[in-house]
Amino acid sequence: MPLPSRLPVLPVALGLLAAVRGLCVGHALAAETASPSTERPDLPFKSLAGEDGVHVLFQNPALMNYDRDAGYAAYYRTTALQGGLSAFTLATTGDGLGLGVGYRQFVDSTGIDAGWWTLSTGASLRLAKGLALGSAVHWQLPDGGDNNFVSWDLGLAWRPVPFLGFAGRVLNVGNPAPDLGVSTEYGGGLAVRPWNDAVTAGLDWRAVAAPNSAMEQHAVGSLRIKPLRGVWLRTYADIPLLDRTATVVGAALELHLADMAVGLNGSAGLGDPTNPGVGGYIASIPGADQVFVPGKKVAEFSLDGPYPYNPRGTLLAPAPEGYLTLLRRLKSASEDPQIRGVLVRVRQVPFSFAQVEEVRKLLLDCRSARKSVVVYIDGEASNSAYMLASVADRVYLHPAGGINLVGLSAELQFFKGALDLVGVQAQYRKRAEYKSAPEQWTNTGSSDPAREEMDALLDDLSEQLQAAIVIGRGKSPEDVKSLIDQGPFTANEALANGLVDALMYPDEVEDELHVVFGRRALFLDDAYEESPDHSGWQPQRAIGVITVDGPISEGESSSGGFLSGGFTGSDTVVRALDQARNTSAIKAVVLRVDSPGGSAFASAEIWRAVGRLMDEHKPVVVSMGGYAASGGYYVATNATAIYAEPSTVTGSIGVYGGKYNVQGLFEKLHIETEIFDRGRNASMHSMSKPFDEVQLASLDRMIGDTYAQFTSKVAAGREMSDEAVEEVARGRVWSGTAASRHGLIDAFGGLYDAVERARREAGIDEDAPYTLVAFDPWGGGDGDVPTALIRAGIQRVAGSKPIWGGLPVELAEDLEPFWSLVMLRDTTVFAMMPYRLEIN
Repeated sequence: MPLPSRLPVLPVALGLLAAVRGLCVGHALAAETASPSTERPDLPFKSLAGEDGVHVLFQNPALMNYDRDAGYAAYYRTTALQGGLSAFTLATTGDGLGLGVGYRQFVDSTGIDAGWWTLSTGASLRLAKGLALGSAVHWQLPDGGDNNFVSWDLGLAWRPVPFLGFAGRVLNVGNPAPDLGVSTEYGGGLAVRPWNDAVTAGLDWRAVAAPNSAMEQHAVGSLRIKPLRGVWLRTYADIPLLDRTATVVGAALELHLADMAVGLNGSAGLGDPTNPGVGGYIASIPGADQVFVPGKKVAEFSLDGPYPYNPRGTLLAPAPEGYLTLLRRLKSASEDPQIRGVLVRVRQVPFSFAQVEEVRKLLLDCRSARKSVVVYIDGEASNSAYMLASVADRVYLHPAGGINLVGLSAELQFFKGALDLVGVQAQYRKRAEYKSAPEQWTNTGSSDPAREEMDALLDDLSEQLQAAIVIGRGKSPEDVKSLIDQGPFTANEALANGLVDALMYPDEVEDELHVVFGRRALFLDDAYEESPDHSGWQPQRAIGVITVDGPISEGESSSGGFLSGGFTGSDTVVRALDQARNTSAIKAVVLRVDSPGGSAFASAEIWRAVGRLMDEHKPVVVSMGGYAASGGYYVATNATAIYAEPSTVTGSIGVYGGKYNVQGLFEKLHIETEIFDRGRNASMHSMSKPFDEVQLASLDRMIGDTYAQFTSKVAAGREMSDEAVEEVARGRVWSGTAASRHGLIDAFGGLYDAVERARREAGIDEDAPYTLVAFDPWGGGDGDVPTALIRAGIQRVAGSKPIWGGLPVELAEDLEPFWSLVMLRDTTVFAMMPYRLEIN
C-alpha cells in the first residue's frame, strides 16, 4: 500500500519531542519497574522467522527485507504489572528500511510514575537467495537526564522454500543497560507454512543473558490461522524452561477492514492469571483479504506515456509505468470489490491495435462486473485512442479537443533510388515471394505479393476498428463507415455525431463523476495499485511471465542508447526460461511476445529453451502483443498454446539475408580497397565488393536451409502437414483474425487469457492460490523467484525498455529499419517481418 508522504515525518517529530521531554523530566526511572520488554513494545507477534509487517523492526530486523511494501502501524498495550504499564508505539517500514517511536509509562510499587521514550531505525539487505541480514538501532530516552543510552539489534533470516523459514537474532547487543532491565537476548527459531497464509506455526528458543545471573531460557510456540476471509487468529505460549509455572499465554483477534488491520490482544501468566495484559493495534494491510470494504472508490488511470514492457529508470528519472503493470492494475480494478468504477484520462495512446483490444477487454470486464467506465479525452484522439475510448459507458471530450477518426493508412519507403545515387547495391536472397523486407532496399515500389498482403492486413485492422466503435457506441456499421469518411471532427462535431457524450474541461470531470456514481462520498484513487501488496514469502505455486520485446538478437538484452533502439537478447530469454525450468514453484510460463523478429539463430535458441521447459512438463502459453511475426512467431511455434488479438500482426514465416555492396560508393569517394583471401569465399561478406554467382548460390542455399528448419518447426508445433505450412508461410504477414483461420494461433485473448490457460494446463485448481511472477531482463534480482504481481494471482510484472534512447520519436521511427540492421549486423540470416506498422 502506498505510504502517505507525510507519514515518515511523524515518527521523527515525535522522537524529537520525546528527546526534549526525556531530558527535561527530573524523575529517575527505578530499576524495579523494568521488565523483559522495557525498551521495546510487547507485541502478540511472536514468531522470529514467520512474521512480516511493520512490527519486525522490533522483533527481527532481517525480516524487513522480505516484505518490502511501504506500511505503517500503531500499537498500544497496558498491564497491571507492578502497579501498571502503558505503552504506545508508532512505526513505518518500506524497501527494507524502518523507523519507529515509542513511549512507555510505568507506575512503580511506590506509586511514582516514570516515562520512557524510544526512537528506532533499522535496515536490512539481501545476502543471497532467500538469506537476509538486518540491524536496528534504538535511541533509549528514559526519564531523567543522565541515563539515556543506545541499544542495537542484529537479525538473520533464511527462507529457502515457500513453506519453511529459519531465523536468529541478538537483541540489545552488549548488555547496554542491565540496571534498567535491558540485557542481551539471544533467539532462534523456525516457521512452517503448510497452506500458504492460511496457517503459520512457529517454534523459537530465546535466552536473556543478564550480567551476574543465570541465563534465562524460554521456549515460545506460536500459531496464526486465517479461518475466514479478513479474519486472523493468533495464539502463543512463552514457557520458561526453568520455571514452567511462569508460563505466559496470549491470543489476538485481527480483522482486516478497508486496507487496515485492527487487532485486539491479551495475555496472562498461568501462575498469576490476575495480572493480565491487554492491547490493541492497527496496521496497513492492503489487498483483497478484507472483511469490510468501504463505500465508493473510483480507480483513475492516466494514459500519457510510452508504457514499455520492461521499464528502466535512470539516475535523473524514475522508470515509467510498464505496460504489463498497467494491465495488472486494470485487471485488479475489475475484480476489486472496493472499486465502484474506473476513470481513464486519455492524452495519448502509444499502443498497437492489438494492445488497444487487450486494454478494451479489461475495461469490458469492469463493466461486466457492474463497474461504470468513464473515459475523458484530454486533447485530440487518434484512431487507436478513440477505439479504446469507445468501450466506455460515458465518453467526455475537452472542448478544445477533437476526434481524428479518419481510417487507416500505411506508407512504405523504398531506398533503392537513393542507394543507386550514392553507389550502394543491396544484394539479398529470400524465402519466399511474400518476404518483402529486402524490397525497401532492392525495389522502387512494392511487389504484387507485398501489395496483396498489405491490403489484406489493412482490411482486417480496419474491420476491427469499425467493429469496436459499432459495439461501443451502438451505431450501425454503415454509420461508422460514413463517420470515418467524414473525419476528423472538432469537439462540437464529435458531440453532434454521437461520438462523445459531453464536452467538459478537466476541472469539471470530478463533478460529473458524482452524477455518474451518485451523490454519496466518492474517493478518486489516482495511484490505484501502483504499489501492490507483496508477500514476504516465495510463492508455493507460480506462473512465470517472460517477455520477448523488440528485435531479437544474439547475446544479452539491451535497453538501447542515444542512437540505437532496445532489443531482446536470446541469452537473456534463454536464461529466464532455464530459471523457470529449475524453479520448482513455477508450474507454467506465459511467454509474452511483441516482436517483429530478428536473428534466425537467436530465435532458434529461444525456441529450443521453450522446448526444454516443456520437457519438464511445464506448459508454455504464448501471449502475442502487437507483433509476433517471423522470428517472433518462430519462438512461439512449439508452445502449448498461442493466444493473440484479432489485430495482432503475426506470421511472416520466412527468412532473408544478404549485404550492402558499397564498392560504387568507395569509387565515388576515391577509396581503394585491397583484399587478401585464404579460401574462395573468405571475403564473401565484405561490403567492399559484390557477391559473385557462386557466393550468391551459397547464400541462397543457407537461406533455403534456414527456411526449411523454420517451416518444419511450425509443422511440428502446430501439428500441420508440410503442404499446409507452405500455404500459410512463404513470408506472408497475417492479422490475428487470418492467423486463426489458418491454424497459426489457438484462440483470441490477451495476457490474462493466456495466464488462465497456463493455470489449466499446469493442473492448478481454479480456487487454488497462485502467484504470477515476472523475470527481470536486466538481471536486477538476486536469484530468487522474481517478485510477484497480483495477490491471489499476481505480484509485480516488470514492464519494457525505452525504444529510442535520445532521438525524437518521428526521426527514430524513420530510422528504425536501418538501426534494426545495425543492431543485427553480425546476423547472416534474418527472420524478420518486412515492416513495423504504427497506426494512430
